[in-house]
Amino acid sequence: MTEGNDIRPKVLVAVFLAVTGCVGEAPSPQTSEQGPTPAAGPVRNFDDRIYERNVVFMTMGADSTIIVPWLLRSAGSAQGVERTAEAWLARAGLWEPFFTDRWESPATRSPFRVHPHGPMDLVVGPDGALEEILYEEGPRQLEVIIGEGMSDWSGNLGETFRVHQGAAHFGDQRIEGLILDMSRIHRREGPAPGEWMFLTGAGRLALVIVEAGESSTYTAWGRWGEEEYRWPEMEVEWSTVRSFEEARRDVPVGWELNTPDRTLALSLVSAGMELRTGPGEGPLLPVEGLYQVSGSLVLAGDSIEVRGLVRHLQR
Repeated sequence: MTEGNDIRPKVLVAVFLAVTGCVGEAPSPQTSEQGPTPAAGPVRNFDDRIYERNVVFMTMGADSTIIVPWLLRSAGSAQGVERTAEAWLARAGLWEPFFTDRWESPATRSPFRVHPHGPMDLVVGPDGALEEILYEEGPRQLEVIIGEGMSDWSGNLGETFRVHQGAAHFGDQRIEGLILDMSRIHRREGPAPGEWMFLTGAGRLALVIVEAGESSTYTAWGRWGEEEYRWPEMEVEWSTVRSFEEARRDVPVGWELNTPDRTLALSLVSAGMELRTGPGEGPLLPVEGLYQVSGSLVLAGDSIEVRGLVRHLQR
């Protein structure tokens, strides 16, 4: 279910058509990429582990926010590696999925490594770091380029969050922005990771907010200019909700976030969402959502306009 601010589908078609006509050759993509390596020790059976890799491009300070999230997941077993990939283009409150696929690759001791598939290709550097994600199908081309690293944060559960300078090529147009490259792992039968947010603003502001699984507590990391911040605990409330009848649940369309000492205060509203239900026995069904949001942040006494992405999850 896609919701926006009175934007007609023709606008979305125009946005996607901009991802065409790219001239020149893309760099030769690699076939694999080195991901985060589990701790050394005996060979493990990875059957109960799910590896999540999310790469998000977002414009910074532009009149119209553009967001391109790549959501990648793999789960290893003795029979092979189950992989899924989703890619979206968001602009003006509209979400368009341009790549979705599920496949299996041969069994491996490194199921966390990201693999190319179909129209999705990768460029990997000599050190194994992911440098580009490329999409090409017919005349449609989109390229996300991961540039110089800015910040590198780690959570208590081993998750990593890396913020980079970056760019995206839409057709023959290059647009500068920021990129979040995040990785996390959880067990199939254990508590699933919670929702997360990636926000940007003026002064090279980057903010990552993560829910710590079933505990419903949130942690945040930030960078503004050359200063870096970490808030180990945040209070998050839904300031406005609406009904999502397919899941028989309410979903947020407004958020208020504060640290206990009030050194950070954040208000967000939805500019457009994409929601879907997950499998469940009911009566309440799980919800997965992508939101394009905007709002205001008060940090160290300064008010900053922010825009970004909320990856919403209700189990």
